Amino acid sequence: MIISGELLIRATLRSHRHLYLSALIRTDNVIKDKKNKLFKVARSPRRTVTYDEDKIDEMRAMAEFRLKHTDLADLPQPAEFGDQSKKLYYVHDVMAKAIKVHGSPSALYAKQRQIMPGRELSDAERMRLRMKVESKTKGTVTAGADRVVGIAFALNCCDMIGKFTAAYLTGSKSLFAEAIHSTMDTCNQMILLLGIRYSSKNPDPNFPYGYGNMRYVSSLISGCGILAFGCGLSMYHGISGLLHPGELEPMTYAYYALGMSFCFQGCSGLTAYREVKRKADGANMSLINYVRSSADPSLNVVLLEDSAAVVGVLIATSAVATSSLLNSTIPDSIGSILIGCLLGTVSSFIIRTNATHLVGRSLPKRITDDIVCQLENDPVIRSVHDVKATSLGVEKSRFKAELDFDGAQITEKYLREECDTKEMLEEVKQMENPEELEKFMVVHGEKIIDKIGDEVDRIEQRITRKYPDIRHVDLEAL
Repeated sequence: MIISGELLIRATLRSHRHLYLSALIRTDNVIKDKKNKLFKVARSPRRTVTYDEDKIDEMRAMAEFRLKHTDLADLPQPAEFGDQSKKLYYVHDVMAKAIKVHGSPSALYAKQRQIMPGRELSDAERMRLRMKVESKTKGTVTAGADRVVGIAFALNCCDMIGKFTAAYLTGSKSLFAEAIHSTMDTCNQMILLLGIRYSSKNPDPNFPYGYGNMRYVSSLISGCGILAFGCGLSMYHGISGLLHPGELEPMTYAYYALGMSFCFQGCSGLTAYREVKRKADGANMSLINYVRSSADPSLNVVLLEDSAAVVGVLIATSAVATSSLLNSTIPDSIGSILIGCLLGTVSSFIIRTNATHLVGRSLPKRITDDIVCQLENDPVIRSVHDVKATSLGVEKSRFKAELDFDGAQITEKYLREECDTKEMLEEVKQMENPEELEKFMVVHGEKIIDKIGDEVDRIEQRITRKYPDIRHVDLEAL
């Protein structure tokens, strides 16, 4: 009995020790798993809805766009959807209806409810949303740039002639600097018009992604021209006047030319300001952020040039008036140098913003993450690698990624959608030699490879349907 009791105690202790060690091992494994996952981003859960991103259900449409049942009553419903208990509508129909109900896109954005609180849209994303809405309502997003650049070109031609005439008659350094400024503005606007024309050309074999970046190229050339000729010649002429001062001529014609220039540049600048302000309000952005985003480079260049021209006219007027008051050419030369510094500042900003786009600026991170999440949640894709999303110009973007496809899922989808397994089984049973089996496998293997191509086309259409400005989607299989 004593021996049996000791054996029972030892067995009990051994079992407790085993349970304790097992618990420790499980705890260590849990801790290791948590350490491994501590700094990893969790994948988003797979979508539970059965409809595509271009559709929206009734409850979400009313919540997100602040609509009522009566507002949605006359909208067409998609013909095919799985869950009959939900009423689905196309997103573009709901958006157009919301704009009509609320009065304007600006009013819609002001009342639209944030689905994810605490995460406001970035300026770039507001710009893309405005581009999408405006392309459905008013045509292209750069529709007003052509008119603004044309008006600025005509007014600067008249301004240039008047300033050169007055500078020749008065010998004013500041007025000559302003004449150079107007000349550069005229040449730049001619370059911008050519850039706008070339950017609208269709892609060809030499330029498969199109000519969208020509707007940025022409704006960059304009910035370099302002820096080299406008800034350089103005400062050179001003410094030359300080080192070799001459006699002061009557400034009557200078005042006439400056007054005329102020009217011309003011009209051109006001036209550009109204167009930029309209587009900035439509994107729910401030004017400064809109200009910094360089959404329409041609329009931004005109606005900056005209703003600098108005400030330059005021500087030249002050310099000429001071020279007349002091009977000295030194203030006039200083005014020329100040105008050169002003042009240098404007040109540096234009060069920097346009060079950033030409290098290949990436799309907003939220958009890239959304596309990657959709790809990872697709049942036929195991993982996504080497993602690159860049802008190709105004309203044009490119998305590239390498995909690791799930061969089992693709094969199951092929068998489910395009094959009759019973007939295939009977066909295999009737085979008498390995050659027939090999031929059978080659036929279906080729069709499975074609199925991968069909899946790539489906995924590409899904991306471009949600983000229409992504014109080029390159998906490569690993």
